Amino acid sequence: MVQEPYFFLSYARKDNPDEFVKRFYDDLVLELRRIGADPAAQPPFRDVERLGLGADWARVLGAAVGHCRAFVALYSPAYLNSLYCGKEWTAFRARLHEYRRETEIDVPALVPVLWAPMEGELPEEIARFQYHEAGMGQEYVTHGLMQILRTDPTGPVYRGIVERVAARVRMAADRFRLPFAPSLDLGEVQGLFPVAEHQRAAAPGTGHVQVFLAAGVADPLPEGRRRPEYYGRSPREWTPYHPPRHPTVAHRAQKVIVEEGYTSNIEVVDAELSSRLDETMVNNQTSILLVDPWAVRTPGYRDALADYDGQNRPATGVLVPCHDSDEESGDNAVWQDLSRVFWRNWRRQNDPHDPLFRVRVGADEFDDRLAVMLAVAQNRLMEMESTTPFRLPEGPPPPPLSGLTIPNLPDPPEPSGSPGSPASPDPAGPPPFPGAFPATKDTDDDQ
Repeated sequence: MVQEPYFFLSYARKDNPDEFVKRFYDDLVLELRRIGADPAAQPPFRDVERLGLGADWARVLGAAVGHCRAFVALYSPAYLNSLYCGKEWTAFRARLHEYRRETEIDVPALVPVLWAPMEGELPEEIARFQYHEAGMGQEYVTHGLMQILRTDPTGPVYRGIVERVAARVRMAADRFRLPFAPSLDLGEVQGLFPVAEHQRAAAPGTGHVQVFLAAGVADPLPEGRRRPEYYGRSPREWTPYHPPRHPTVAHRAQKVIVEEGYTSNIEVVDAELSSRLDETMVNNQTSILLVDPWAVRTPGYRDALADYDGQNRPATGVLVPCHDSDEESGDNAVWQDLSRVFWRNWRRQNDPHDPLFRVRVGADEFDDRLAVMLAVAQNRLMEMESTTPFRLPEGPPPPPLSGLTIPNLPDPPEPSGSPGSPASPDPAGPPPFPGAFPATKDTDDDQ
């Protein structure tokens, strides 16, 4: 049976998903049950609940948007500036247009909710889907639902808005059947977001992350590797987590980067890594190295990564994925080889105070580790941009320093011994002038 989520909750990850979004989602489901809807038969879709470990997130999201009965969009500046929220919104709107073309009926199945206040005019295509109506109150229009939920989650204003949203979702879900989009690929959807008027001014250096991938391939496998299922025809198909299946680690990294508000592209590490990292710095971009520990046994990767290790790259992070169930990667020999390549950086591996070098990163911590790495690299890049060398003002050159003069010293006393006999040489020599220290043996020579 085809899954038709009762509604799809579309929101920006930056809008506190673990707290307020979850509370609203739970309250909306409870209200639907209270008014007689039965979402349990076709459960609603919220990505953190329905995306299992190792799932192909683009395929799962595309299937949910392509089959859901209603679409609840939490409007906010972050939402209108999110590439993938725009893809979800645009894909569902296309299903509405198709239904109207077939039936001449406008289905109110796209239900916007003002989650956080926005400035400026919305484009006409977005504004035609009303996110407020009479009875929702001025507080909602001014501050948005998240602020109401934050300040009075059991109050009548919040409850009233949840009831209105639930009623609209039920009407759309129970009365209409939109055409399916069974093979929807969100990666190919040209979304309407980001909305230019609602893009926040970017700080210097923000916007793009360059990802470099050092990974093996299935044929031939890296030296010592016997498990081909973790690899594909190119390094971009590397899937380090168990069971080895899509999404690839490169795809998963790009998803995290998008959710953090950046764009990205993937390159495979080669002999030009150093010069490419120089280019990212010139372009005020951060960079991430995703490294397969087995790949360092390949001379091309080993040399390029060792060269990187000898440089100072404060806006570059290194992340080495590994899964406990991959018994081959439990061999200490491969990690010793990795430590020899990254011997300068190895001392800061998994340092809680310096999160830009992470090894043995498990599947359940990959997203969080990478998100923190992105934030720290971006902050360091901005610090570097704001630090400019002090320059003296232009002017005439300073006058030359006056010469040092050494006062005339009294003649040294006659050396002891027979008159006229030459003095025994003093191996240390006399002090050059009164108060000078005699020459001493450099104690560092004994260390």
